[in-house]
Amino acid sequence: MNKWMIAVLTATLSLSAMAQQDELEELPGYVEFGELKSVYGEPKVMINIGGTLLNFMGAASKHDPEAAALLKNLQGVRINVYSTEGQTGPALEQLTKVKNMLQEQDWEPIVQVRETGEEVQIFMKVDGEAMQGLVVMAVDGDEAVFINIIGMIDPSQLAEVMEQFDVAVDL
Repeated sequence: MNKWMIAVLTATLSLSAMAQQDELEELPGYVEFGELKSVYGEPKVMINIGGTLLNFMGAASKHDPEAAALLKNLQGVRINVYSTEGQTGPALEQLTKVKNMLQEQDWEPIVQVRETGEEVQIFMKVDGEAMQGLVVMAVDGDEAVFINIIGMIDPSQLAEVMEQFDVAVDL
């Protein structure tokens, strides 16, 4: 009987995750980063959270009202971190593809840093006075980090958002 309950629970959670991903893809601040799994394997960090779970997390953050308010304004958070082990070429190529796509879709570049073998790009999607999304892409000899925050957020609060998800990004 336990096997059936585990199978049902697993199927339910899988459907919920797929529904959240579909929900996120329809939002104007969503960005598709492409595929790096074939080059680097599974991401060492992968987070895909939709609005329902973010609202739950915000409600659970009673001890930190600033974090609760921040999470309340988000519709989705997607984080993929890959180990590059010094092979930055494929990740830098993917970063360039996504950067070009964002520029074509009128995302605003707010930070661009390029050094030998390293690059950081941060873009913001704004509709009038409201931000619809934020993208952070950073590649170096150790990691390739792709972050998409969907919803209302002040870019100065990025570090606080990453802290909520226990992800460190050195910009």
